Amino acid sequence: MTEKKKSVYETLAKVDVKPLLEKKGNLNYLSWAKAWGLVKSLYPDATYQIKEFPEYVLTKEGWLATGRNLDYRQTSAGTEVEVAVTIDEQNYSSKLYVMDYRNKVIAKPTYFEINKTQMRCLVKALAFAGLGLDVYAGEDLPEQPQQKQVTNKPAQKPVRRQSTLSKPKKMTRDQLYEYQADYNGKNKFLVTIYTECDKQKKMGLDAKTSVPIEWWHEKLKENSADGEAVRQFTEMAIDANKKKQAKAKIEQSNGIPDYAKDPEVEAEIEKVLS
Repeated sequence: MTEKKKSVYETLAKVDVKPLLEKKGNLNYLSWAKAWGLVKSLYPDATYQIKEFPEYVLTKEGWLATGRNLDYRQTSAGTEVEVAVTIDEQNYSSKLYVMDYRNKVIAKPTYFEINKTQMRCLVKALAFAGLGLDVYAGEDLPEQPQQKQVTNKPAQKPVRRQSTLSKPKKMTRDQLYEYQADYNGKNKFLVTIYTECDKQKKMGLDAKTSVPIEWWHEKLKENSADGEAVRQFTEMAIDANKKKQAKAKIEQSNGIPDYAKDPEVEAEIEKVLS
């Protein structure tokens, strides 16, 4: 009588990963290198693949394909990645959004942050196969709302104030990057809309042919919270572009002999960068 072959889940679920866990804040996690090393030691033919998605940009005529494939995709909720694992001819996959240490979606992630999320996604796909599944136990439980203490405050006499038009509050760089605007009925990060505008401008599109560029132009004229955020973001982008151009001039001037440099030009560059 032949012994029944164990399933992938039965094999991986019995692996004790606790000695390999690392601590990050209050959470335990299994590094992708250790997780993948364990799986390969048991299943040498195991493979994984980071899913690629076709890139599209939104124009007034609809979505336009750029012809490129990306190993991530931009959605209205954030940047999403997907990893599929094949072990002993069985497939397991997982999806994750790029998030920061507070588990908040990053509006404009760097490729380093995207790559880290892809590796976390690989570990989670391996958990579906059975490896270290208990590490994720409880992560889908809803957060308990904090109870606020109610204290009785003495009644205060109403103070009459003159109504004045308040100046729009100047937002910080981080606040602008985290700002979500009403984009045609959906909440969308302002930085994501700006990135789409910039990309479509480079393709030769304008407000007459591009949905995001038209939206941006309309918001610039609008007297609303979104309009003010767009104006402040535009000012920030213009300022950043000035600094970028100034840096380029400095780098270019490095190849010029000292006697040929213009002191007035250098002073203006330093003024912009300060």
